[in-house]
Amino acid sequence: MRAFGVLLSGLVGSLALGAASAASAGVLVASGDEWTLSDFAYGAPYQAGTTAFVQDLATTFGGSNYLLLTGNGNVPTGQLTQLTSQLTSLGKTVETSATFSLAIASGYDAVFHFGQGLTGGQFADLDAYVSAGGDAYVSLGGGWYGSAAGEAAAWNPFFADYGLAAGSTWFTAPGFVDATVTQGPSGATNLIWGYGQSIDRLPAGNGVSYVRGSFAGGPQDIGLVGSSQPLGVAPVPEPATWTMMIVGFGTAGAAMRRRRARRWRFEMTPPTTRGS
Repeated sequence: MRAFGVLLSGLVGSLALGAASAASAGVLVASGDEWTLSDFAYGAPYQAGTTAFVQDLATTFGGSNYLLLTGNGNVPTGQLTQLTSQLTSLGKTVETSATFSLAIASGYDAVFHFGQGLTGGQFADLDAYVSAGGDAYVSLGGGWYGSAAGEAAAWNPFFADYGLAAGSTWFTAPGFVDATVTQGPSGATNLIWGYGQSIDRLPAGNGVSYVRGSFAGGPQDIGLVGSSQPLGVAPVPEPATWTMMIVGFGTAGAAMRRRRARRWRFEMTPPTTRGS
């Protein structure tokens, strides 16, 4: 049993180290439209869906100190009063900043971005922030890169590290429309949509299609919001981790069988007769 204990301890240690590394990274949530959390989203007929969506985000992110980025003419500070009110009611301290950098974000548990254009250095800062354990909600559709294709080209190298990809077409038409949620948080039956682009998971990545929706006249069941990991669900071991576990337990079992066989061989061997 001692051999099994040593092997099991080593296996558990390896798994714990891997889990700790995965747990150290924060959660990235990406929406294809910057208006999804605006004050317009808290009006009829979107209020219930928006409230449920924000509740799920706050539960996932945890923490208590949130930063809202407001340096975007499309979604100014005045359009974030309802979001601020709901987050405050959930026990969060909410502050705003017109600029983003790692130095600014590092003092907060979560950062919310509303379509602002980012420089290469800011993309690197955002990646460093999430990698270090910060949670981030980012949104596209702001038009800062000239077109949906330009926006996708700017964001997709960053998204690829999180298993996500932005589409290259804005839909459905300029103005606000109602997105019927086909997959998403409990209670988020519909969300506002303001001419944004799709966010879907990469087939070979770890990203998740967090919210999917359909529109009258199309498109149908398209990715609206993606996440770097399942929201509201405890992480499970990756296939490689399961393989390690199986191999580890198999090795431990083999060691136990060899040890048991040696013991029985010793016990069944007749005693030798000493010479007189």
